[in-house]
Amino acid sequence: MSHRLLAGAAVAGGLVVSAPAAFAQDEQMAEHDPTPAMHDVAAADLAWDDLDVPGFLPGMKIAPIHGDPSVADEPYTLRLALPDGYKFPPHWHPRAENVTVLEGTFLLAMGEKFDDSKLKSYAPGDYLFIAGENPHYGLVKGRTVIQLHGIGPFDILVVEGQGMSP
Repeated sequence: MSHRLLAGAAVAGGLVVSAPAAFAQDEQMAEHDPTPAMHDVAAADLAWDDLDVPGFLPGMKIAPIHGDPSVADEPYTLRLALPDGYKFPPHWHPRAENVTVLEGTFLLAMGEKFDDSKLKSYAPGDYLFIAGENPHYGLVKGRTVIQLHGIGPFDILVVEGQGMSP
């Protein structure tokens, strides 16, 4: 059904406790957890690299923000920049992904075959949750930037026979 193309991804779980217990837990975690309490990245400091995914057209860029999408059961956040008119093939991810449109117009539809008539348009500020193992495809209008976050590992699997070539 698919062809494995890229590894990586992650999402975090939480526990609600009373305030005093939460403070005690934070102190214990600070002693054993090397992860800083806060991680910030200025948009101007993002390092954009080409993202070459077999079956996808060239031109997509990736900027890691937090975490490593290839590490299992760890949270990650990254951004993708797609040039005007970029079209991406039906593909799926074994784990859920959270998508926020930051810039441009992002058009997406669910399914194993590309069908322009099913595309729905999303604008900056719009959010999408796509459950794992659900094929989807799309295109963009204008330079478009999306932010993805989830739980690793993040894999992109192109639906068999649906890859694109330049």
